[in-house]
Order: sequence, then C-alpha cells, then structure tokens
Amino acid sequence: MESSIFVVNKEPFCIWEKDVGSRNVEFLDGIDPDYFSYLADIYSHAEDKKRSAIAMRAALYHALETLFSLIGSYVQAPDCAYAWIAKCTNNQLRNFVTEVSSTNNSLFTKLNIRNVSWGEIAENVFSGYIPNTEKNKRTSKLFAELWNKLAIEFLNEAHVDEYNSIKHGFRVRSGGFTLAIGIEREFGVSPPQNKMQTIGHSEYGTSILKLEKLTSNNNERSYRSKRHSLNWSIEKTTLLLQLAAMSINNLLSALRISNGVAASSCKFVRPSKDSDFALPWDYTTGVTISNIDHFFQVDKSMLSKKSQLQDIIKNYMERRVDEQ
Repeated sequence: MESSIFVVNKEPFCIWEKDVGSRNVEFLDGIDPDYFSYLADIYSHAEDKKRSAIAMRAALYHALETLFSLIGSYVQAPDCAYAWIAKCTNNQLRNFVTEVSSTNNSLFTKLNIRNVSWGEIAENVFSGYIPNTEKNKRTSKLFAELWNKLAIEFLNEAHVDEYNSIKHGFRVRSGGFTLAIGIEREFGVSPPQNKMQTIGHSEYGTSILKLEKLTSNNNERSYRSKRHSLNWSIEKTTLLLQLAAMSINNLLSALRISNGVAASSCKFVRPSKDSDFALPWDYTTGVTISNIDHFFQVDKSMLSKKSQLQDIIKNYMERRVDEQ
C-alpha cells in the first residue's frame, strides 16, 4: 500500500492506495479538456439566444470552478489531484483562490516555488511549453494575469449568488436591465424619456431574490427579500469561457507532466494574439449590478427569535391536533 499526505488550503489529509500514481493518472485521463470549448461552440450557435446565454453563463462558472480546482490540486497535491479535488469544498476553494491572489500567503505547496502566486504557478505550468523562449515567458505572464482577473470574477459575491441560483432550482429571471437617470423638474414627477441618460444597459443578465436579515443581529430570524440584478455581456462571457477552457487544457497537461508523462505528448494552447487575453474586458454594459427595491421601515413588531417562532409553530400544531 502507498500513502500521500496532502493539504487542501490549510487542512491536512492522507490518502492510501495500492498505487497512488496510477489512480491519479486514471483520474486525469478521465477529464475531457475540450468539454468547455464544446459548450462554448454549441451555445454560440444556438437559436434560442436567451436560454443559450444563461447556459453559457452557467458553463463559465462551472469552468472557473474546474480551473481553480485543477490549479489548487496542481499546487498542493499534483501526485493525488483526485483526492485534493474530492476533499475541497466550495468555501475552501474560494479561500484558496483568495490566498493566491493576496500579495503574501503561507499556503503549503509541493511545487518548487518561493511563493504561491499566479505568476510562479504559471511559470511552472508552462515550463514544458517551448522552454527558454521569449514566447514561453510572454505566455506565462499573460496566463498569470488572466488567472488573476478570472479569480476576481470567481470570487465576486454577486456572481456566486447568480451561479447558485442558476444551478439550484433555477431561481433566476433571465434578461438584463436598463438604468437611466434624469433631473426632476417637479418633485415626484419623472423627467420625460428624452431627458433621461442611460448609464447601464444589456439584453443579457439575470435577476434573483436574495434574503436579507431585517437587522444585523445574528440571532434574528426575520428576513426580507431584495431583488438583485446583473447585467453582463454575452460576448465577454463567451470569450471568458474560451480562455478558461484553454487554461483547463494547460493545467491538465502540466499535471500529466508532473506525473511522468512526456512533455512532448502534452498539448498546450493559447490565443493566437497576445491582445486576445484582455479582449473580454473590452465589452462593457455600463452599470453591472442593481439592487434597487422597495424601502420600508423596520419596527420591533417585525423582529423574531428562534424560540418565539418555535412557540408559534408548537401552538399551531397543537391546535391542529385538537381540531382533529
């Protein structure tokens, strides 16, 4: 039997196998590096643009989750990536990504690097890609910058809420919003449409109803719902998905190389032009987030504690029994 000690973010674990290496290679060989590229192509050519846009958005979040999981396993457990990914929760993955994005961290790594940063990770990933060339250095730098930007997308709380709402019960309304401002010439009377200035608009986006506590008290059990809307560009979403798909392919190649596969048999991919790495951010919708909703004053009669609610529920159940 063989064992390998690994760390997920900052939590240690140990895996036992008859052959850790062969199990790891089996896992890596089972991952389809072209899956997300396939989805990007399918959704880009779909006839139903609204539904395909939501599917593209979900695919992007899924791809980012996959990408950062592979990066985490590459950094902390390249010899047993399957075990690292199996033990890494969503919160741990976001914590890992946050740590890497910070200027100084104490993350454990099995790589021979000084500091766990996007730059040093990228240099390791592309060490088998036309080494000792200017294109290698440029590619490593561009992917490091890309992963740092993708980390911001991945950690954005509004994006986390949107992804959860799409994949759990489809709790979203499809479609973007328009936000315009204008000066009231008379109190309470909206300016005419031709006097309004649009500061945010997109055909594509989502709206979700998010629960918020009525007060900041941790023991409070009374909530209200608030509408949170997102605008996003379908062009940016598509391009980000394609770049994430390329990154996933490259991480898989790096993991295979670290497990003894010849670098000459592993494929690395990148956009044809350096400028393509930054192209997604050329597409903007202006204002991207809106949480404008009804306002009401909270008074003490609206507040509740767990014990109060339990008493009400208990009395209700007792009355039902008596009525039967």
